[in-house]
Amino acid sequence: MAEYFEDKYDYSVPLKLPRPRKVQPTDEPITGRVAGEPQPNDQYEVGEAGETEVATETDRGTEAPPELPVWEGRDTIVFEEVRIVGPNGEKVDVMTFRGSFERDLYDFAQREPAFQQAVEAEDDDAVETILNERFFHKPKMFYSPDKLVKSYGVPAPTPAFVYSALNQKPLPSKERLVGDLVDSVAARFNLRYNDTKWLTATLSLIAEDASALQRFMAGDMTLFTSTQFRLLGGPAALTRFAEREAVFEVVRQSPLMRQAVLGNADVPSA
Repeated sequence: MAEYFEDKYDYSVPLKLPRPRKVQPTDEPITGRVAGEPQPNDQYEVGEAGETEVATETDRGTEAPPELPVWEGRDTIVFEEVRIVGPNGEKVDVMTFRGSFERDLYDFAQREPAFQQAVEAEDDDAVETILNERFFHKPKMFYSPDKLVKSYGVPAPTPAFVYSALNQKPLPSKERLVGDLVDSVAARFNLRYNDTKWLTATLSLIAEDASALQRFMAGDMTLFTSTQFRLLGGPAALTRFAEREAVFEVVRQSPLMRQAVLGNADVPSA
């Protein structure tokens, strides 16, 4: 055999090929074998097994292929990564829109002391008024409350996006917004435990499902035939929710629902 780098080697000499490796099962002792003699439990390398598998698949080639299932339901758009932002149909991806909003809002706050003061004081009314007058609906990104709800996927009020973008406080999650509204309404009407469960199930559904939100805003009671309501007893049990109409009307008029409607253009407002 040739030594490292310089020494010559006779390349006409045939190489000795390694013998096929055999794997001895671990649950049997390796004793009493004759070198080179195949044993009943010998397992050969993958190449041999692969040839057997291919032959087996070929033998089954005469079978008819299974019929593929065809989806006949209706697809629902859960989220979009591209948004139309301008009057001429300009499109921008969600992350670009968020980044531009946060950068432009910071620059706006540096130029507008009154806005910066409103943010520091968490004066929600002043924040919204200044944004509507001097920041929203301007070229080139045409920021607006509905675009913020759509882009961040949270039906939060406009000041919440501002405080989050300027590191004043974190943007609340959808679950927290739903929980806060449940707590507020339950306290206002002194709801019983079962009635609070109905309210929680209702808000959780319409916060996630645009079609359910549309039905709720329209007063469509077939909404309550959905699975989560059957677990609570279905429409028959709902009749025992004595103050449901007043409760649901308060929910429809709540800021959370107004913001949810903003984020779903096809849903009519109450």
